[in-house]
Amino acid sequence: MKPRVTLTLTGLLLCTTALPALAAPMTDFQRFTSYPFMERGYREAKKDNWAEVERLTRHVLGRVPNNDEARALLVEALAHQRRYKEAEALAEQLGSGTEHADALLELRLTWIEQDPPAASQVEGWLATADGAHRVRLWQAYSLSLAKFGGAGRALDWLNQLPPRGDGQVLRLARANFAEQLRNWNATIDQLQPLADKGQLPVDAWQRLANAYVQQVDEKGLTRLLQSAPSPEMATQTRLAMANRAIAMGYSKQAQRWLQTLPTEQLQQPEQRQQLWELAREGNDAPLLRRLSNELQRPCLETVDWLSRHDPNIAREQFKDCSAGAEPRAYAILKQRLYGDPAAPPQPRTAAEWEHRYRRTGELAALEQATFLLVRQGHDERARTLLEQAYDRRQGRLTPSLLQRLGNLYARQDGQLDSRRMLSLIPQVDADSRAQLLGRLAEAGQCDTVRQAVPASPSEAGQYRALGRCAMPEQPGEAVVYYQAAERLGDSANRLPLAYALEAAGDSAAALPIWRSLPDSAWNDNARLTAAAGALNAGDPQAARRYWDAAAHTRADDWALGAAIAQRQGDLQAALGFQRQALAHNPRADHYYAAANTAQQAGDSAQSTAWLAEAVRLAPDQPRYGADYGMRLASSPDKTDRRQAIPYLQRATRDFPEDYRLGETLAVRYDEAEDSASARRELRRVIDVEQDLVDGDDEYGSLDARKYRQRRAHETLARRDTVTLASTWSPAGISTNDRFLDDGVRSGSSRRAQSQNVQLAMWDHALGEEPSRNGSTLSVYGRVLFGGQSRSDYAQSMGTGVGLRYKPIGQANLNLYAELYHQRQIDTEHYSGLSLGELLSPAKVGGNWGDLRHNAESSNDLLLRATASFLDQGDWRNDWRVDEDDWNERFLYLDAAWWTRAGDHAWLSRYQQGHAWKLPGTSPQTLMPYGFFEYSSQDPSNDWRQDARAGVGVRWQWWFDDDRYNAYRSSLKVRAEYQQSLGGNLYQRANGVLVGAEMNF
Repeated sequence: MKPRVTLTLTGLLLCTTALPALAAPMTDFQRFTSYPFMERGYREAKKDNWAEVERLTRHVLGRVPNNDEARALLVEALAHQRRYKEAEALAEQLGSGTEHADALLELRLTWIEQDPPAASQVEGWLATADGAHRVRLWQAYSLSLAKFGGAGRALDWLNQLPPRGDGQVLRLARANFAEQLRNWNATIDQLQPLADKGQLPVDAWQRLANAYVQQVDEKGLTRLLQSAPSPEMATQTRLAMANRAIAMGYSKQAQRWLQTLPTEQLQQPEQRQQLWELAREGNDAPLLRRLSNELQRPCLETVDWLSRHDPNIAREQFKDCSAGAEPRAYAILKQRLYGDPAAPPQPRTAAEWEHRYRRTGELAALEQATFLLVRQGHDERARTLLEQAYDRRQGRLTPSLLQRLGNLYARQDGQLDSRRMLSLIPQVDADSRAQLLGRLAEAGQCDTVRQAVPASPSEAGQYRALGRCAMPEQPGEAVVYYQAAERLGDSANRLPLAYALEAAGDSAAALPIWRSLPDSAWNDNARLTAAAGALNAGDPQAARRYWDAAAHTRADDWALGAAIAQRQGDLQAALGFQRQALAHNPRADHYYAAANTAQQAGDSAQSTAWLAEAVRLAPDQPRYGADYGMRLASSPDKTDRRQAIPYLQRATRDFPEDYRLGETLAVRYDEAEDSASARRELRRVIDVEQDLVDGDDEYGSLDARKYRQRRAHETLARRDTVTLASTWSPAGISTNDRFLDDGVRSGSSRRAQSQNVQLAMWDHALGEEPSRNGSTLSVYGRVLFGGQSRSDYAQSMGTGVGLRYKPIGQANLNLYAELYHQRQIDTEHYSGLSLGELLSPAKVGGNWGDLRHNAESSNDLLLRATASFLDQGDWRNDWRVDEDDWNERFLYLDAAWWTRAGDHAWLSRYQQGHAWKLPGTSPQTLMPYGFFEYSSQDPSNDWRQDARAGVGVRWQWWFDDDRYNAYRSSLKVRAEYQQSLGGNLYQRANGVLVGAEMNF
């Protein structure tokens, strides 16, 4: 497919240079602005990244609508994505020149080959196409119909297609499909008009000749032979007609056609032998005598045959025979031809008739001897006599003897002689022929069956034998044969047809047959097969009835009962049946099925044990190992989860495309504190899914899945985190400094006033790997600046260095130990530092001097614990690639203890909002939210509290991602209104809080 698309769209690109008048030429500026996107588009095309090519070319066309090169490349991108309708619409905009028509034709041919459109659409194309383009279109579509719907569907479509200058080619195509269907009348109807006009190619002439041969149409073939392409081809056709007549039993016709062969062809031994046999069958005594002498057949053998058909010619031939070779036979023939004394008394017993047969060679004696032997139960002796006579006379026995030999071969306990049976089958009646063919089919002699059955079977027994040979490898073919036998009146064919339908997967069609079978047709195998079919057809109640009526002796029988009970919703009964199955010489697949049943029944321990046994019995079955690994990985026992790793490792090699295996293995690696292996496995999964186009499943979209994998990789790989934040708020509520020794907050009182705080913090994870099963140990440092009003900055400065420990991998709990130092300029020396003055070195330097020389300072050891809850899963704060809006929430708890001062602080905040994506290509959201916050502090052992609520809005932007890592950084800006609900900590200060925070 790929070469055709490339060739097609290369033609479209050429069209853009051949049609300058169809669109206004691009200016140099337009060409200049288009170049970077086109150049990148070609690079992405080499990588087969057609979605990106589409995006780039649409961007170019949006800016330069007359850029035909971009339009042609867009057509190529759409075609590679199998969006042919869009590609065709764009391709039609490029013009109507010859080059465009050829390229558009190739695009439509590719469409037909890869994703066939409706017939009406193709017929619409044909209505506007002419000449070779029209022929190529209907040729391609008819081949597509034949490929997906069979030659009959293609022929039906071509038959309704009116010719338009392509009548000859259309007739040739119809004849080709008709020949595939063995519809000889249709083949002749299509080709004979061309033959009458002398327009038949050689292969079509052969096709028409074959149709006449198959129909044994002497008149039509004789007329056609007058226009044979070559004498050799005419000879081959005459010989084929003779062989076909022989196969159909038309001896006279076969003889006539053989005699029309050239003399040198007739001199061939095989043709002369054929003609000799036809002379025997047609009772042509003069011809048989001549050919027997030419073939140097035994003289007495020839006389024996002639004596029964033309005694006068027999006497003439007898004169040339010698008595020396077979004196007994010579005497018998002489007596037959010239008379003999009175006949002796007739034999009475089988032995006497056999003796007479051996003495005289009379077939009548053989008839009587074998009849009596069969009636007395001596089948073996009768068959031996008949076989000897059959071989001696080269199969030329009387019809009754041939029938008797056929009946003996047809018996199930009889000897199987495929060579004799093959030559015997055409000479017996239809019932015996059906029995012989059935015997060969049951014995696996299917090559012999196919040789014995003509190309166009006409008997139910022939179809039945072909159906038996098609089972079980080709059950669909067997269904066709059995249905053909049924149409010919074979009422005993219902049970094999039901078996074939089940094997072909059409249980719905088999179910009515099972329901119509008489009681005499049922056995345990039929009942169990019917039960399985009813289950597949969606009728578990009928399946249970069939299953209950059968005996259950094998593991497969009990496993079927379990599947039926499971479909009925009776999981306990299904589990009991599975236990019975495992008690009857079970295989690995029985343990596997039982494990699935136990899991659905809620017995996970038993399910795991059975699954382990399935893996033990079939260690090379990758599906069992993969499921066992997933089962161990989900175990509540950590040891079991650790044991899942080797099974998952093998499963990811056996099923590299199964992302769930890879993700689970990465989680288990992480739990085993092998973060490097977890990241490596996540990278492998990301690489596998990178080029998927349609990977959505019941667990979510492909884009969300890839983002989840990249987020997991980023979390495992993150070692350093930097946070920059600034908050402007009502007085006190975002205070980060500590209490001084006098029990009041440094430099402030408890009245409502504004305050702003700036924070810079760096966190560095320690250890060989940043994360160990989600647990981390980090060293961090931070600097804080605070001001008493929204326009004042850096009145106080706090610095801290400490350790952060996250002890539990799955819980967002952090423990801190920090050496904290704080300095605050007293009111007398602080002259204020506004936002604009931060750009003045003199002002900043003066403020720094005040912090060093005119500030109160304190040192303390800060112990702190923070935790966040309710913010995981669907409530997490992260980008969602496949959602336009989502909910977010968190419950944040923060407890701090300044050990030297003995002061404590507590903060709890619950926040919930709904985020919406902002328009555009960059990941941005806007979230209105509401919150409730409670704070408590105890300066001088005087506990003070504050409770407040409010609403706000937050804008967030994520950035800095790559192939394996989701966004590492984000910027948040929020504004919220706070309303005090009570308390004396901040004297019920109300107001607007504005904050900005960047993490990277």
